[in-house]
Amino acid sequence: MEKRLFLREFWLLWSVGVATAAISAAIVRFPITPFAAFLLLRGQSARLLLVGAEAIEIPVEFAIAVGCGLLAAHRIGLGAPIVEDWLRGMPTKSQIRSALVPCLVVGILLAAISMLPNLSVFHPNRKLEHQEAERISHSLAARNFDEKLGKFAGGPLTLTSLTILSLSSAISGELTWRLFLLSGIALIVAKIRGTLTGAVSKGILFSAIFAVAGLSAVNYLAFQTATSRMVYSSLEVINTVHDPVWLVIMRALLKTVPGAVGLGWLYVRRGIESAILCAFAASVFAHMIVLVFVRLG
Repeated sequence: MEKRLFLREFWLLWSVGVATAAISAAIVRFPITPFAAFLLLRGQSARLLLVGAEAIEIPVEFAIAVGCGLLAAHRIGLGAPIVEDWLRGMPTKSQIRSALVPCLVVGILLAAISMLPNLSVFHPNRKLEHQEAERISHSLAARNFDEKLGKFAGGPLTLTSLTILSLSSAISGELTWRLFLLSGIALIVAKIRGTLTGAVSKGILFSAIFAVAGLSAVNYLAFQTATSRMVYSSLEVINTVHDPVWLVIMRALLKTVPGAVGLGWLYVRRGIESAILCAFAASVFAHMIVLVFVRLG
């Protein structure tokens, strides 16, 4: 029975993740998977090649994240409690209601904190960056680059498409960073300490939360650096404006650590469904904050 439950849970989470990612890829049209985006930045702009790379990456990545994540989570007393109860035919309304308020409160806080790195105090060279971007945009290399990317340009994003993109990002992010990575780290630490008895200690869980927070910050910095270098290389120009290293690190920490800690806490306390709901709510609230500032400006 437990094996059957695991398989049903796996196929449900995997199907939802793959479906939302595929819809997002169709909406954006620009490659959303790491390898496909890398191919594009390296000059491989054939649509069939990029779509093929995404078609392979998306299901394989979710299969690994969901499969290994559930295996690790079940060993340490975590997982998707609402989904599991629903698959068992048990009532879930009380769990859903009790999760709504914490998810919305944490989502609002994370949305507000995510705006901080955009403040002028964290961008002392913003005017110089705009001037450099303006100069590059009028170069021949930039025009050639825009022509290559033109085939991937879709129509303007609507409220529906933005909602789908936010939901897809929340699902893929939480299945990868919380279900897979946080559960895996906690399981490894528990095995090393020899304390694995079905439910690990709070100390191990919180050490895993902060480990994931650190990894997310490193990943963000590495991705931003690699992408910036590849873009400037594709444009055949040199980046002449550089912020202090400590400032770049501070922006990365504000962008990643609060979210990783807040979503990790929700996952440990209430399951992956609450983390997904909170991540989605934070994205929606962040968009609302931006719209409010745009209207006021």
